Amino acid sequence: DPNVMEAKVVVSSCGHDGPFGATGVRRLKELGMIDNVPGMKALDMNASEDAVVRQTREIVPGMVVTGMEVAEVDGTARMGPTFGAMFMSGRKAAHIVASK
Repeated sequence: DPNVMEAKVVVSSCGHDGPFGATGVRRLKELGMIDNVPGMKALDMNASEDAVVRQTREIVPGMVVTGMEVAEVDGTARMGPTFGAMFMSGRKAAHIVASK
């Protein structure tokens, strides 16, 4: 039996490779709610830090993408071990949710 949860807003940050990576945006693609999930590109911390923060957003009504989920859905570079943008992206996501 499926378990069901309801929320006004879902924040998805489950990027990275593997069977559970980018599950939120992959499911949106399967449902036809977004067109493409290209996956993240090769490591480039200089480019990815700004891109992940800049592209943190509400991707469909009620779902905010942040962190590595942004890299998966937008095809930006992997971030590597510098996590400043991860925190900034999460903070931006929190502000987006709080404004709803």
